[in-house]
Amino acid sequence: MQIIYTPSGDIVAAMKAQEAVVIETALMCFAPENPYCELAARMLRDIVAANEQFKRRAEEDAEAAASAST
Repeated sequence: MQIIYTPSGDIVAAMKAQEAVVIETALMCFAPENPYCELAARMLRDIVAANEQFKRRAEEDAEAAASAST
């Protein structure tokens, strides 16, 4: 995982898909047990959305490659 500090003061974590899955799993365990932890809930929502977007892109790339080879 890489941590990026933006000029505006934000912090961005860039990670491999495998790392995102581990974080998603950890947050799925943590968030329900700590329902008042708004940060955990937001992080879980964001990581799930990013993971779904990654999967969609992978599927689209696979479909494009399959149609290009025929």
